[in-house]
Amino acid sequence: MSRRQLGEIAARRQAVPRADDSGLGARLAGFRVISCDIFDTAIRRTLARPEDVLLAVGARAEARGLTACSAEAFREFRLAAEAAVRREAEAAGHDEVRIAEVYARLAACSVLADPQAGAALEFAVEQSVCRPIPAMQVALLAREPGQRLVFLSDTMLPGEWLARLLAGCGYGEDCEVICSADARQSKHSGRLYTRLLEHVGGSPAEILHIGDNPQADIANARRHGLATLHRPWNRPPPEAETVAGTDVAVRLAHSLRRAPALAPPTEPAPALAQHVSLLMLGFTLFVLAEARRQGIDRIFFTARDGYLPLAIAKRITARTGEALTLRYLEVSRQSIVLPGLGDDLAQLAELLGNTARGRRLDAILEPLGIGADRTAPLLIALGMAPDRIADDEAGPEAMRRLIAAEGTLLHAALRQRQEDASGYLQQVGFLAPGRRMVVDVGWRGSVQRQLARLAGLAESDLFGCYLGLLPEAMRPDVSPRNAAGYLFAFGHPRPLMDIVLDGYILFELFFSAPHGSVAHYAAGENGFVAVHATEQEPAASARARFFAALERDCLAEIDALDTVLDGAWPDAIDPASALFDFAGLLRRPSRAEVARLNAIPFVHGADGRHLGVAVNPAPLHEVLLRPAATIQRFGRAAWRSGAMRASLPWPIPDMTYAELCHRYDRLRRLLGPLLPARAG
Repeated sequence: MSRRQLGEIAARRQAVPRADDSGLGARLAGFRVISCDIFDTAIRRTLARPEDVLLAVGARAEARGLTACSAEAFREFRLAAEAAVRREAEAAGHDEVRIAEVYARLAACSVLADPQAGAALEFAVEQSVCRPIPAMQVALLAREPGQRLVFLSDTMLPGEWLARLLAGCGYGEDCEVICSADARQSKHSGRLYTRLLEHVGGSPAEILHIGDNPQADIANARRHGLATLHRPWNRPPPEAETVAGTDVAVRLAHSLRRAPALAPPTEPAPALAQHVSLLMLGFTLFVLAEARRQGIDRIFFTARDGYLPLAIAKRITARTGEALTLRYLEVSRQSIVLPGLGDDLAQLAELLGNTARGRRLDAILEPLGIGADRTAPLLIALGMAPDRIADDEAGPEAMRRLIAAEGTLLHAALRQRQEDASGYLQQVGFLAPGRRMVVDVGWRGSVQRQLARLAGLAESDLFGCYLGLLPEAMRPDVSPRNAAGYLFAFGHPRPLMDIVLDGYILFELFFSAPHGSVAHYAAGENGFVAVHATEQEPAASARARFFAALERDCLAEIDALDTVLDGAWPDAIDPASALFDFAGLLRRPSRAEVARLNAIPFVHGADGRHLGVAVNPAPLHEVLLRPAATIQRFGRAAWRSGAMRASLPWPIPDMTYAELCHRYDRLRRLLGPLLPARAG
């Protein structure tokens, strides 16, 4: 190489400093040829690592019957086959292997039935996860007229496939590609640059190579006389060991989350949705699997617990083509359970009495459609003040006395609500002959029992699918014969039930919907309609905004997973894997997470109108002066660890409720009578 050529190279290197996105196009000016690396320079995967692509390939291959092994096993076999083929290629003097050779080896080892179909499947996954890097795409497409663009890549994919991949990413239909798989020479060895120079001709100083790898793309290109433009990027962190032990759908979702964003987000980061999206997915897959197992083709997702699972189920069945009838059943405790309590007046008194807590007694019959103007005179006749605020004693006592004195009025109100509910169920097809499934978060199965009673259904006609069922849910009419729980069923397995009970209110918070609870049904010109409770403002609007955002973000993650899997959804996700993102929030939340969730109102009470918060913190003086009583209060909280985080002062270390109890007992043994014993 002449001194003049070396001088030109040095001048061009000085003119092309390390790049940022500003003025990128100007840095390409003046060169006859632009040579550009493909992966992580021109395009980037939406998955964090190339290895994660193979998880998706394994899932698709298993779903299509190309392999009998799991997606996780396929990934390892595929990596092992590539390593073996690379050793053979190096012994033959080649820098690179070809994807056809890797899949031929998998077929020879009986991992894969059809090597050509397997290789094509891997390329299809690459097509689904590769996206253009916006700044580079804009600069390359706006290059100077006559400036030649050549893509240079170290990869086992053939050049024809790479050209199709680039075209799919918007780089044009006639991309010129030189790759190591075709040439058997690589940038890593430097020999692919020799091939490039032979291909384009002219002086090396007329070529600018752009790439991300400091050795293969920069040092080796400069050694061959090319000008360079380094486009480094921070590689995402590796897969955490805890994530590696979860199901493939969870691993792929975490890979999508770790992958760097190609463009600034248009919406806030979906941090809360990421706690529950995979749990929603796992529960929905469980529901569909149970429907197949039971031979049921009518599935009713109850309001509001089934709102998001129904949306996910529609996406999955649209992919699988299953002939299922999926309906949103607008039922609630108030609209279905409450009208069915005419023969259980003690429970009716307790339910309405507790719902009225904190409000005037004359509002106690509003869930039955009896307003304060009618209730007030009845209370006065019973010697009770209508404007008295109901508490734990006054509310149930008022209801017991009203039931004793005004049983005819209350039974008439309950009977009317039952007739309206029956009319609605008939209208939506719930009462049509045949088996049906009801989907609910669960806990005690009361909605299933009352639906069966109201509709006069035999036990075998109604099957319940639940997120979880507590031991007390088991009764002759709700049992393992006609009900199943995803996380736990009738208390088994106990460890998963204990995790849920640490923060069951959070499940009721996330498994909800933007609309209000179903208050009752009204007959109109077009049939019966569900009337939603009017929630208190401004909390109602805040709750609706939260759930609208939750729906958007959960479905966005499900859609991103579907793009990767191409409909190859697993039949099930292990419950522990589905809980992976949620368990930490339940048992060991940060103070910031508690504050954020406590700002989101949730519905409580049978009337669905009154909104509260997940945590009512214990005052600091109570924590300090009555620690044993405070711990007992935490134990009764709907979110134990949340109540702890919001109440305990900063120096107290992060711990679960069980750990707090253990540490307190140890401290009491040391200090003796200075600390009182905690109850239980």
